[in-house]
Amino acid sequence: MIKQIVNGSVKRTVNANMSNADFIVVAGVLAGKAEEWTMSSEGGTTANGVKINSLKVAVGKKGLTSRRSVGIIFPHIKNTRTFSEVQAAVVGSWDEDFASSVKCEYCNAFGASSKGI
Repeated sequence: MIKQIVNGSVKRTVNANMSNADFIVVAGVLAGKAEEWTMSSEGGTTANGVKINSLKVAVGKKGLTSRRSVGIIFPHIKNTRTFSEVQAAVVGSWDEDFASSVKCEYCNAFGASSKGI
């Protein structure tokens, strides 16, 4: 396994079967530092097979001539929660974008129909 470290941060980990000579060639073209790790085990099962429930939304405020908004990705929300609960928690509480302190008036899911999810 190759671990690539750039400016102290792990950027990429790749599983690869290669000789030491191949690793030296690959490490020579990678930015930052490359470390070679040995795979001690592979496979297994997860403790609970919970499906990741990610959600992408746009939050913002509509003006008379413009709209200010920002896109947010929730990597995982509880499987028992609905979009309307997320919407109720966000609207009126979150800012309309990263550079403003004005509260948003809408929260729309990306890829959803106008009738909701």
